[in-house]
Amino acid sequence: MAPTPWREVCPRMYVCVCRAVTENEVHDCIASGAKSAKQIRDTTGAGGDCARCVRKICAILKRSEELTTA
Repeated sequence: MAPTPWREVCPRMYVCVCRAVTENEVHDCIASGAKSAKQIRDTTGAGGDCARCVRKICAILKRSEELTTA
C-alpha cells in the first residue's frame, strides 16, 4: 500500500500566518516554476509582512530541489 500523499494529510499547514499562505500554495508555486523565496512572495504574498516564514519557504525550496535532483 502506498503512503498517503502529504497534501491529503495536512492540506492546510500554514507557512505564512500573516497572509494565510499554506504549504500547498508554496508547493504549487514551485511546481509552476518558482525558484526563490522572492518569486513565491511575489505570487502569494508570503514573507511580505513580518518575514518569519521566509526560512520555512527556503527549506521547502531546498527540499524540492533535493527531490528533483535525486
